Amino acid sequence: MSKNIYLTKIKMEEQAMTIFRSAPKVAFVVLAMTVSAGAWAVPMSNPVITGTHTVWGVAAPGTLAIVPSSAASIASALTGTAANPGGNIELSKFGGPVTTLSGDIAGIPITLSSLVLSDWTAGSNALATRYIQDAAMAAFGAALNAGDLVTALNAFYTLDVLPGAGVLNPWQLVSDPNISYVNGDSSGVSIGLAGLLDATAFLQGIVGALATVPAGSQASEVVKVTYNGMTDYLYGFSATSSGYQVANAPGVFSGNYEVKMVPEPTALWLLGVGLVGLMASRRRLPVARAQ
Repeated sequence: MSKNIYLTKIKMEEQAMTIFRSAPKVAFVVLAMTVSAGAWAVPMSNPVITGTHTVWGVAAPGTLAIVPSSAASIASALTGTAANPGGNIELSKFGGPVTTLSGDIAGIPITLSSLVLSDWTAGSNALATRYIQDAAMAAFGAALNAGDLVTALNAFYTLDVLPGAGVLNPWQLVSDPNISYVNGDSSGVSIGLAGLLDATAFLQGIVGALATVPAGSQASEVVKVTYNGMTDYLYGFSATSSGYQVANAPGVFSGNYEVKMVPEPTALWLLGVGLVGLMASRRRLPVARAQ
């Protein structure tokens, strides 16, 4: 090996190590590139649903209805934004067997799941407590005290919201999320949850006589998300009017709640790289070949 080639090899190795050590800086540069391109995002690709589900599509202006499940209808239902959805996918029904919606964002796998009772009760009711206390903070500006929390938890698990028509508890109403879109951008993954623009009645049922829930209060269903090795339960208390509802069911799917999952820095870097790669491939123009 000649001296020049040997020195060049060493220099290349040093550059590679420098790039490796400065991954956070590279991530910042990649994300800055993505942000500079504007509000640019890519939808989840290769969606696969396992389990019972319902596809809600646009039946008429301002109206959603059940449509046959197919690759085309699923893809169509997952397009759009909070203010202009293309429909939604309902995962499972009322806390039944788990249904999953899987795909990838710029090559990174993501799975969205419905919930079962054990999700709520695990860790001494950790999720149920978190959800109820977050709802209280959103509605009243303060968490419930210990005694009131016990009362609310009891209602969450045992209140019959449909007397005479089969037992249905509040936890079941928020365990079958309706996914209206899944988009990746430079800051993570945004997920749209279709629901009620006004969830006052639902929240009042949980707190009962403890307090009066302010009119117009909002609360979404809950989705379990696994993304790049991370798992979390996502929900929100601030909705955007969707402009849609279900015929003969005023208010259903009238709001969209956008929730966010922000991955670890390394995954965020990979997402940024993937987004930039997709952006470049979509914008690349054909090059004329010399004759």
